[in-house]
Amino acid sequence: MKLLLSSLFTLLCLTSAPVLAKNEAQEAAQKGLKAVTVYLDVNLIARKHRAAKNLTELHQEFAAYGYELIQVNPYTENSDLQGFYVSYKKAAN
Repeated sequence: MKLLLSSLFTLLCLTSAPVLAKNEAQEAAQKGLKAVTVYLDVNLIARKHRAAKNLTELHQEFAAYGYELIQVNPYTENSDLQGFYVSYKKAAN
């Protein structure tokens, strides 16, 4: 009986769960947000070689859902780059 109830509960949870977004841009679009700020973490290895590439990919993802860049704010700790706070708004049509 416990197995049946737990199986039924699991099935209900799985079928009623919302569709998960592939990325922050899709999630913002699904929620109908007019503006959004996301944090892009930059680890020690990515600071020199991948930070710009990751920012470009993030901009492209948001542009695909109709968002435009507002501002990029670097976040540092002890003078070390830790990441970026990136703000977007829904483009006016």
